[in-house]
Amino acid sequence: MVMLQRGPMPTVSYDGKTYSLKSRKTIVPDLGAMPRLAALLWICRNTRARGYSKPNPLASLGAVIVIEKVSP
Repeated sequence: MVMLQRGPMPTVSYDGKTYSLKSRKTIVPDLGAMPRLAALLWICRNTRARGYSKPNPLASLGAVIVIEKVSP
């Protein structure tokens, strides 16, 4: 029998920001004892950002720019 776990995913805090784990089975290392680059790589691979994220206002601007080749 498989027990389904309900509720929010576990969280990890690093450098003043909170991240949500991608899996409940992930073992969280001591991020403070790791080098900064290694800790950030672990966060990128095993977590998702939490909270409000403002979308990029320039994301659709590429469709506006048209480049044409001019023949001499």
